Amino acid sequence: MLEYFLGIDPSATSTGLTLLGSDGSCEVHLIKPRKLRDCARLQYINRDIKSFISNKHITLCVYESPSYGSTHKEFILGEVLGVIKLTVSSLGIPMVGSAPTQLKKYLTGSGRASKQSVIEHAVKLGCTSNQEDICDSYAAALLCKDIVKGPLLNTRSSREVRTTLIGKHPLLGYK
Repeated sequence: MLEYFLGIDPSATSTGLTLLGSDGSCEVHLIKPRKLRDCARLQYINRDIKSFISNKHITLCVYESPSYGSTHKEFILGEVLGVIKLTVSSLGIPMVGSAPTQLKKYLTGSGRASKQSVIEHAVKLGCTSNQEDICDSYAAALLCKDIVKGPLLNTRSSREVRTTLIGKHPLLGYK
């Protein structure tokens, strides 16, 4: 059975999703609720995630956790992230959150990498889009696959991030 690894970059306006297959495949999707607000937006995100990942055997999901230093619509992002967590966990998929700086460090070697650097690294490593939310979700999916399958990016930074996340989630059983 083909195994998938899900990466999510949550946003109220543009949520990036990436599925990496154990066969090397890469599927990406961007959720754009446009003018929808409140419950209509949350229902749209829920349906779109379910549609994108339906009929896939997903082993693990890594999502970009909120940047707590941010000062922009925290409550809306909290609602969106809550719906994402509820949707994915209700499908029986274990989830791990990773800080934005950790995902940047994992992918580029620097937690302070620019958006452009993240995009360039993601595309170089096989991301099929150069859209920034998709590239962030690609970094999360690659880290997800790395956690399950063993080190994929053999850099000191990537190993540090992987080890830290596994240490925070020992019940997942990865080493």
